[in-house]
Amino acid sequence: MTPYYEDEQIQIWHGRWQDVLPAIAIDSSVAVITDPPYGTGGWRRPEAGNGSDPSASLIVEDWDDGAIEWIAPCSVAALVLTFWPAARTSKLLAAADAADLTKHRAVYLRKPDPKPQVGGRISWSCEPVWALSRDGVVLYGKSDWHEASAPRVNRNLDATGHPYQKPTSAMKWLVAMTKQPIILDPFMGSGTTLLAAKTLGRRAIGIEQDEAWCAATVSRLQQSVMDLGVVA
Repeated sequence: MTPYYEDEQIQIWHGRWQDVLPAIAIDSSVAVITDPPYGTGGWRRPEAGNGSDPSASLIVEDWDDGAIEWIAPCSVAALVLTFWPAARTSKLLAAADAADLTKHRAVYLRKPDPKPQVGGRISWSCEPVWALSRDGVVLYGKSDWHEASAPRVNRNLDATGHPYQKPTSAMKWLVAMTKQPIILDPFMGSGTTLLAAKTLGRRAIGIEQDEAWCAATVSRLQQSVMDLGVVA
């Protein structure tokens, strides 16, 4: 296999994580930072792995029940930082323990709901991000929580239209918690993790099975160069 895109800092692979991860050398120099498709209980897709068409039929895929098979091959990294819903925490931690990632800690992304509320109030949501590692691995940074809204088309300049795009500031917050020189995101989406890693001077590897999002990520990375390294 060969990368979809590669430069001196970034490597992007097009394909399923099951097929690509064996081609990547993962060791203690790597920190995995990702937002995996842990599932929404089924959502509308014209075909498996594609959720961009709201008129499509409802399809339930394996990961909609919180598939976590990706934890084991990623467990040789220094640590795994993964978004994961509170309702499926026990399943995640059991898989981590089975992969000898027995040190568990959570940090939180706090998001103000962008919809108007009665009386100008703000409705908050909170996403746990689990840090899974072996004893001796340290997280850095000054706070266990970060506040940012998810990017929205027609509201944020860096919004891509990806249904689960994370704020760039949130991904920079997570990357800055690590000291590993290489960041790996096996569920890259529109590439925000890679963009954050690049901004902070890290090498980064992304895997994405939808080629359209691979292309979108390359465009975002190239735009960041045109903007002299300043990412919105």
